[in-house]
Parts: sequence; structure tokens; C-alpha cells
Amino acid sequence: GSYALSSHKMPISAKKSRKSSPSAASASTSAGSRKLKRRKTLKNASEQGSAAEHKEEGRRTADEADEHDKADDDLDENEEFDDEELDDESEQSLVDDGSSDDSEDDAPRNRIGNVPLEWYKDEDHVGYDIGGEKVMRTLSTGEIDALLESKDNPDAWRTIRDHKNQREVVLTDTDLEVIRRIRQRMYPSLATDTNEMVEFDNPEAKIHPISRAHPPKRRFLPSKWEGMKVKRLLALLREGKIRPPPPPPPEVFDLWADDADKRRKGPPPLPAPKPALPGHAESYNPPSEYLFTEEEKKAWEEQFEEDRTISHLPQKFDALRRVPAYKEFITDRFKRCLDLYLVPRALKQRMNVDPESLLPKLPSPKDLRPFPTHIAVSYEGHSGMVRAVSVEASGRYLATASSDETLRIWEISTGRPIRSLKFSTPVTAVAWNPKHLLLSVAAEEGVFFLDPGLQILPEAGRKAGEDKEDDAEADEAEEEPPVLVSSLLNFQETPAEKPDADADGDGEAEEVKEGAKAKAVRWRAVEEDTSLYKLGCRLSIATDGDVNFLTWHHKGNYCAAVSPKARAPSNQCIIHAIHQQKSMRPFAKLKGGQQVQSCAFHPTKPHFLVATMKSVRIYDLQKQSQLKQLISGAKWISSITVHPTGDHVVVGSYDRRVVWWDLDFASKPYKTLQYHDRAVRCVHFHPGKFPLLAACSDDATVSVLHAKVFSDLMQSPMIVPVKRLRDHMINQGIGVLSVAWHPQQPWLFTAGADGRVYLWA
Repeated sequence: GSYALSSHKMPISAKKSRKSSPSAASASTSAGSRKLKRRKTLKNASEQGSAAEHKEEGRRTADEADEHDKADDDLDENEEFDDEELDDESEQSLVDDGSSDDSEDDAPRNRIGNVPLEWYKDEDHVGYDIGGEKVMRTLSTGEIDALLESKDNPDAWRTIRDHKNQREVVLTDTDLEVIRRIRQRMYPSLATDTNEMVEFDNPEAKIHPISRAHPPKRRFLPSKWEGMKVKRLLALLREGKIRPPPPPPPEVFDLWADDADKRRKGPPPLPAPKPALPGHAESYNPPSEYLFTEEEKKAWEEQFEEDRTISHLPQKFDALRRVPAYKEFITDRFKRCLDLYLVPRALKQRMNVDPESLLPKLPSPKDLRPFPTHIAVSYEGHSGMVRAVSVEASGRYLATASSDETLRIWEISTGRPIRSLKFSTPVTAVAWNPKHLLLSVAAEEGVFFLDPGLQILPEAGRKAGEDKEDDAEADEAEEEPPVLVSSLLNFQETPAEKPDADADGDGEAEEVKEGAKAKAVRWRAVEEDTSLYKLGCRLSIATDGDVNFLTWHHKGNYCAAVSPKARAPSNQCIIHAIHQQKSMRPFAKLKGGQQVQSCAFHPTKPHFLVATMKSVRIYDLQKQSQLKQLISGAKWISSITVHPTGDHVVVGSYDRRVVWWDLDFASKPYKTLQYHDRAVRCVHFHPGKFPLLAACSDDATVSVLHAKVFSDLMQSPMIVPVKRLRDHMINQGIGVLSVAWHPQQPWLFTAGADGRVYLWA
């Protein structure tokens, strides 16, 4: 306690003499008070020691107190120096050096906090320092040592023992002067001016304002908004709409009342799950089939305890009295107790929902027949991957294009090859004309219009397998004059003179030059002495890159060719007119710089659908304007097909998606289907009366979907997967490349990278 006084060192400016101070008259009284307070201070210092030291320290401190009293008397008698000398000494001793109140030497060494020192009375140390080392006992506690120290040390009367930190502290003159002033109920520092007042904030005495802004009006004018609010509140009070709050209910509790306050019930206690009841394996006399063999016993012992299906080995005993004690009984009971109070339990309400009601109500595939299920005919002969397949409009002939540089024409019903045309480069695309018996073929960096030299079906044979509606259509077709394929493929000299007059959609004429842009729209006649003429090629158009896709308009006059890798952006999609022998580039440049991947003609309207990498754009060919852009959400579109009604569009993508749009609604997809594990190469609607959709993929499978579209606009299309066709093989990471439907029958033609072509019926 006495050492705590020495730590409160405070700066003092000057010191006056006792004789000149107002307290000089009471010197004797202050001396007596110093004696009494010093005794109390030393007594408090001695109480910080151990309990065993109290008696010895008590006698020693009493002697020291007497000596200090004598020293104080001598100090009072010898105070005869002048006021100036006192002022000089006090200024030297009580000067404020600006340092901190506590130095490193005065910092507490013992870091045990408020722990009583009595707890260390039987130990050789009294605590621990900041580094964790023991603070050993270094102060002697004997009376003889204290007596000798008081005689030998002249500063013993001002030395205080710090038993907690085990060190001796010598009070300086400054400390003694501070203690003396505090004992006389004076300020510790002479520099303290009691009449001085500190101004913390006096805005009126400021010379320079903080801001240059004028004072706002709200400082000296009443707020009109507050006035309006007060008027409104007054009106509500007068009308009685605002009522004063009701008085609080009296805090009384009726001890004898019958109806107590309804308290909210807590959650019901959750019962612990009951352990499983023992079965035959836990019996002392189980059947023989429950007993383990040596191999099963060894396997059970090698398993981890968590993986075991049974916690013990089944054993067989003759009688119940022969059953020994279960050695794992205490362990099992302990685990059971752990499960009861450590495992959290929650009450879950079961939903009485039939799982079948969550599934969409789809009809059975048996009720959606007919659809292809098995291979009826296999067309063998190609040695490379078959890139494209096309069916003739009458349903009698099939054309296949392969990377083995051949174009083959097959008879569908028998699988007999009729023609085999050899080119110098791989054949990338092929398409039959829907009105005439001619082919458009993409090979040798060009598009060829080919006369296969096949006979037209007789009318009687064609009408034999058709219904009355087909007969009516055939009668209407008979009224039109028949056009011979040979006359249709004759080269016309007139359009050859200005081959690029109407080439662009803008209508701007270009000069005739042998550039990539001019070659793509220049028609040429195949010379008779060439091998291509012997194959049946009559007209040719040079292309700007390989053509990957060919498609005809339903009237048979226009053929669209798609070259995604064309050097000129306008040559990526070109429409060729077979009757006029002209070519048109509908797009000078697509917005966004995306490549054209596929295209399709609308079956009933003069609309043209172009599939880029991420979207589908619909154009009006008559108005030469864009009607709509369909956002797919796919990364790379591979193919496109249009429903025969013209109201629905489906595309396949290389990121395994099949995206369906309803053109009567928004530009976002109506539904996105994903039935394949790899890229979807081709999708195709059935062109006839059957509601079928086929999609082929690189996983060597073909998905057949029942896609029925209703005439009622309020009813959504019904899309049901009915069959997955698996017979193709994966070659070089590629599966099925192309599919096509028979025009009159629910038959599907598939062409794969394994060189096989199948008819599924």
C-alpha cells in the first residue's frame, strides 16, 4: 500500500517554505499527523508479506516508526534555511521532465494479478514474471537482518519493501514531498492553479469561422414543416383519432383465481429412438445358417467396426446357463448413453405425397405407336464415315454422301445400290429436290446439280399405296405440265454474262471477276468430256470453302448452301435458284460476326431461318428484313429443323442440348431437352403426318421422341421420349452424323461415322 503512493509521481512547479506557508503555524500538529500516517503506511506495507512475517515485521516496523518520528522532529527543528533556498531546491526536485509516470524499473515484476500472497507462503517463490519465470524470494525476513540494515544503511528510514515483487524501493525527495503535501490535504503539484478555468469549447470567441457558408435559416426561423406536422397532430387529437395511451394494468396477482394465465407450451419432448430388437443372430441357440464359417469369421474380424453389419459373432450353446457374460456389455451401454444425450434429435413431419403424383402424367409408349424400334434394312458399301443422308420425295430412293469420296444411291425397300458416283474429294452434303428427280451435291469445292438418270415412278404404282388425299394431290399435280430434268439442267447462256447482277441482297451490281466472292455465285456448265459429266453432273457452282449443309425449298426452285468456313462473310449462306440459274447472297455480314451453322426454309411462309452459333434468326425474304431472333442459351448450335406446321423450331447443339421454341410466344426456349451424353449432331422432324422427332448424337445413339403439336393454342406440345436406338459404333470420337425420315412412313434413316447406314422401322 505504501509503494502505491510512490508510483503516483506528479510534476510540481515550485515549493514554498514551511515557515512562509499557511501551514507553518501548525508544524507540531503536522508532525504528529506524519507520525501517525507513517505508522499506518509501514503497517500496510508489512501486511503484504506472508502471514508468518507479521510478528517479526511488526516489532521491526514499530522501531522504525520511532526512528522516523525522531527524524521528523529533527527535520522540523532544522528548517531554518531561507525561502529562496527552499524555492531553488523544490524547483530542482519537483520539476516536470515530461516523462511517463511509470518507468521500466517501477513496472510490476510479478504478474499474478490479484492472487493473495498467502498462497505462496510455503513456496520458494512468490509468483511469475512476464516471461513465465519464477519470482524467487530475495528479501530477508529476520529481525536481526532488519536491525543491522537499519543501522548500516542511512536510507533505511525511506526504504520500503515490496514483498509482491521482491524488491526494495527507496523513496526520493520528490516522493517524500508529494507524500507530505497529500498528508496535509494539499495539491500534489505546486503549479496547480485553483482559480484557473479551462475553456473546452467557446464558439463565441472564435475569430475565423470553420465554413464560409451562410448560417441556415433553420437556426433562427421556425420550421414550417414542423408547424404543419403539429397542426395535423392537433387536428387528429381534436377529432379523437389519436387517443392517449391506456393506463397500465395494476400489477396485482390474484392468488385464489381459478383461471391462470395461458402460458405458451414448449416443444414436446422427443423420445429417444429405441434400439433394434434382437433377432435370430443374437440368440444363444441360433439356427445353423446364422453361424459364421471360418472364412466369414476371418472376414468379419478384418472389417472395421463401423462397417460391420452385426456387432458380435453368433455362438451356439446347449443351454442358457452355459452362456457366459457378455464382455462388451458396459461398452454397449456407454455408447447407448452417448447416443441418448449427444446425438441431436429433430422432429420431422412426414409428407403424405404419392411419389408418382410428382412425375408428369405421360402416356405409355405403347399407346404412341408407330415409331421405329428395330433395324429393317442395312445399306452396306461405304468405307468411310457417312456425312449426310437424304430421302427422295416419293420415298423410293436414298442418297448418302461419305468421306470415302463416293455418293451412293440406294433403293430403299431392298437396300440395293443403284448408283455409285466417285469424286476426287470427300462428299460433304447431299439433298434431293422435292419436286424433280435431281440431286444437289457438295464436293470438290463446289455445288453440283446432278441428274441421277432414274426413271419416274408410274402413276398407277405410286397411287396404289396412297390414300384418297394423296390421290387428290396427285390429280392436281397431273394438271401441271411435267418438267424434264434434262431441260431443267441445261445451262443458260443469258445469266452467265452477268452472273453477279442480283447476287447481293442489297441489289448492288459487282464487276465480274474471278475472286472468292464472284466464284460463289457464278454458274458453269460441266463439260461433256469430263468425268463429272459421265457421273451425271450438269451444272456446277464454285464455293468459298466446303459446304456442310444443303436444303431445298418445298417448291423445288431454291437450294440453300451453308459454308461456315467461307473466307467472305457473305458467302457463308447462299441461295441458288435452279430455274433462273442465279445465286443470291441474302446477308452481306451478320451482326456479331457469328458463323452460320445451318438453315431452313419455312414450310408455308416466305421466311428463311438461319442458325448461327448461339441464336436463330428469322428473315422475311419478300420484305428483306429480320422478323425475330431466338435466343438458345446453347454454346454452339449444330443443326435446325422446322415443324411441318411452321409454328415450332428445334435446334441441336454441341453441348448436348435439344432446344425447342414456340414461335407464337417469346423468343426464349419453350423447353430444353438433354437426353445425350455427347454432342447432338442432327435433329429432324417427320415431314409427314406422324408426330415424331429424331436426334442423333456422338454417343452413337439416336433418340426418338413423340412430339405432338395441338391446334389449340392453349394446349402445350406433348413431348415424350419413346425409344433410344443403339446399334452404331463410335469412330474417332464421332457417333451418328445424320438422320432423315421417310416422307410417308414412320421409318428413320441413320448414317454414322462407322460407315453404316440403317433403316429403322
